[in-house]
Amino acid sequence: MILFRTLITLLLTMNMVSLYSQSRWVNNYLSGEDPFAIDIVESYDNGYLLYGKYGPNYSSFNWLIKTDINGEVLWNKTIGTANVPISFAEIGLNNQGQCYLAGSTYYYSEDNSDPFIMKLDTCGEKEWCKVFIEEDNNYSGAMAVTPDGGVAIILMYMSTIPFINRICLAKFDIDSNIQWKQCYNSPDTSVYNEEAYDLTIAPDGGFLITGHCAYEDPNPPHYWWNKPYYIKTDSLGNFEWETVVHKEISDIGGVAWSTVLSPDSNYFYSSLSHYYHPPFGDAPALLKMDLNGNIVDIYDLAPIDEYGKMIMAKFISDTTLMASAIWGNVLIGGPKAVIIDTLGNIIHQANLLDNEWMASTEVTFDGKLLFLTNIHDDNDNFNAYLFKLNQQLESDTFYTAQYNYDSLCPYQIASDTIVQDNCGLIVGMEEVKPEKEEERNGILIYPNPTKSIFNISIPVLNGNEFTNSSCIIEIFDIYGRKVKEIKVPKGQNKIEVYVGGWRKGLYLVRVRTGQNVFGSEKVIVN
Repeated sequence: MILFRTLITLLLTMNMVSLYSQSRWVNNYLSGEDPFAIDIVESYDNGYLLYGKYGPNYSSFNWLIKTDINGEVLWNKTIGTANVPISFAEIGLNNQGQCYLAGSTYYYSEDNSDPFIMKLDTCGEKEWCKVFIEEDNNYSGAMAVTPDGGVAIILMYMSTIPFINRICLAKFDIDSNIQWKQCYNSPDTSVYNEEAYDLTIAPDGGFLITGHCAYEDPNPPHYWWNKPYYIKTDSLGNFEWETVVHKEISDIGGVAWSTVLSPDSNYFYSSLSHYYHPPFGDAPALLKMDLNGNIVDIYDLAPIDEYGKMIMAKFISDTTLMASAIWGNVLIGGPKAVIIDTLGNIIHQANLLDNEWMASTEVTFDGKLLFLTNIHDDNDNFNAYLFKLNQQLESDTFYTAQYNYDSLCPYQIASDTIVQDNCGLIVGMEEVKPEKEEERNGILIYPNPTKSIFNISIPVLNGNEFTNSSCIIEIFDIYGRKVKEIKVPKGQNKIEVYVGGWRKGLYLVRVRTGQNVFGSEKVIVN
């Protein structure tokens, strides 16, 4: 009888696990808060980092969400400052689990935007940020995380002289030091109005910039046509070559949106809107180019009389790619998830939402496909959705295995706000240092290491908007457990902490006011 009951229980348990593993999911984030999703990347722990902004156009606040492997939210960061527009265009992770965000900000000028790069540590806290200060509207449209853990970012419109230095590239090391900055002005006088949308690391360690330019028809009456445009540099940003696609044909051109390196590292593949003579307009296409900038072929995904485009194609095997694409009547069905081969043949296609927004894409460690997209509802609000599909473009199943998330962070990550302040300001290649180096740190701890007591000095409370505010000091052990919380009275900026009875080891000290964290530092107890 006992054996029979045991078998029944086991069968019921197996059936429940089987039913759960077959559950399908699509996740909706920040419902009711008007979120517009922009980009997605898989984290080192097989969770996902999603980011976007609140509302249309330039917003004062962006959002960064970390989810588990099933898309369930683990934490949510808000990035920004009230009444100051900020916009990130791309997210990337380095080989140490640290996060980069590139975009633009109006923090230092009410009239002009400035290129902006921010680095977050493995706990999602701001480690450093840099802003390129120029006199006109500029922005950063794309970046690439480099093998040394640093980052290269594209800078746009870096001169007040029209049509000069429209595309530049800057490289930072992991510790925020700018290593070089280069600008590119085509030697071809027929190249005009250059735009850059993507940055790819080449097999030789150099960079490939993807975008489009206007190119003058050499035949009268000398029309200007949009052409896919590429710039290749070496690892120090020095110009090597450029390619203008279809420059020899007057009425064919288009826009190159993004580029990936083939798994064999022999070719570049680009997602295109392939322009044809009106009235047809753009159509989606896949471009194949060798490592020297020679065009091997361009493969059309749809008939040339069906308007559309393709973005963010990424390899899922040696011969197949996934992407977000649209063609035909764009008022019906919206963009599609597609799987194509390297000759542009459509293997699978599936509609995601009845919307007008293209999806950001990612391929997971186990070959599953992520599509992050948006829909505009009847209340004039955005809604952000994440789809996870298999390679047949069927909805994926939930994972039942246990995963250890954010293992590189010594404490549990809180959902809070990251303020876009205390950034290093770069003019040309020179960084304008703050008057006091300590102002960049937020808090100071001494002595460190310690055996009995340590002092916490909070210089940021001197003479700024926090002077009349109380703040909270939180201390976490290496396992993320809060061991102490101290409320700092208004007007006080130094606290003494007694560590008698504490275990030896590393502790993290964090200072916040409300949900705003403006300083953190580690202390060692011996």
